[in-house]
Amino acid sequence: MSIPEQTDNLSMNHNSQEQLQAPGAGLPKLETAALSAFFKFGTLFMSDRSAIGLFKSESYQLLQFAEIGGESYDAREKALIPRLIGIEDSSRNWSVLMVLEHLCMTNRDMLIGVDSLVKGNIPDFTAKIQDYKPSRDVGFDVIERYRQMCEDYLCSIESLLRSHDNLRSSVRFEHPWFGPLDAHQWHCLAGVHQRVHRRQAQKIITMLRQA
Repeated sequence: MSIPEQTDNLSMNHNSQEQLQAPGAGLPKLETAALSAFFKFGTLFMSDRSAIGLFKSESYQLLQFAEIGGESYDAREKALIPRLIGIEDSSRNWSVLMVLEHLCMTNRDMLIGVDSLVKGNIPDFTAKIQDYKPSRDVGFDVIERYRQMCEDYLCSIESLLRSHDNLRSSVRFEHPWFGPLDAHQWHCLAGVHQRVHRRQAQKIITMLRQA
């Protein structure tokens, strides 16, 4: 499953002090409704295995972005980018390493959610967008943490699939934008979410190279 492409004007200065919305402000209502419908329809046809493939390919690209910056860009440096589809305004001024930090947090809780739902339990926490914002002084150690988190996620999903025919669960857990999702949908979201933030990292790198 893919997500809608978007073309943006990348001429803004990456050091701009543009005022951003508060964390958790969300997406425009029409965009949220469209993304929710598009995503839920897509998960009807996306298998657990294809979601694993998406997660793997996107995590590999994100690790490449963080590791090969060298002289062309600094993965620690923030860049103010145009708002992308699926990313709220408060997340527009991040570094590549901040993207990885965010994904460490979200992947961890998505895995907890999938594991709980497959076993018939509802996770004992509430998912709030504002709780997953990264530290602005995150260091290069996040690369290895992200790599390990992705490995843990994939190993755990493989283990669940060995003990269950599929990840479609009878119980659901609330996503702040998309409403109640079952375990299969949360697993699909993990890969789609990485794709959204891989595109964000690409925009950040483009801005840094233009500066």
